[in-house]
Amino acid sequence: MTRDERPTVSGGMDPLDDIVLAVRGDKNSNAPDYELPPTVPLDMAARILDMDPADALVQAREGLFPERIIDVGDKPGVKFSVPVAPLIRRVGLDRVREVLRVQG
Repeated sequence: MTRDERPTVSGGMDPLDDIVLAVRGDKNSNAPDYELPPTVPLDMAARILDMDPADALVQAREGLFPERIIDVGDKPGVKFSVPVAPLIRRVGLDRVREVLRVQG
């Protein structure tokens, strides 16, 4: 699936009852369907966006990260997560899957 194609992204449950993003291919292509995590850690989002993870952390703490972030964990401002759906829209499904496959 290329960056200009528009997949349908919705919430769903995988066979183990974990919440996932159900990504359905563009109706105009024969791209397969995928299940992706709803969020990824900030360092992984940085790799998806081709950014340095240290720079991404600084930007997140300053509110300048290019996508919405979620502050998670026990200590505010220490651990961040990024929703996957906006990353798919920004860089395309193939790039997101490529980085997640390497990390998995």
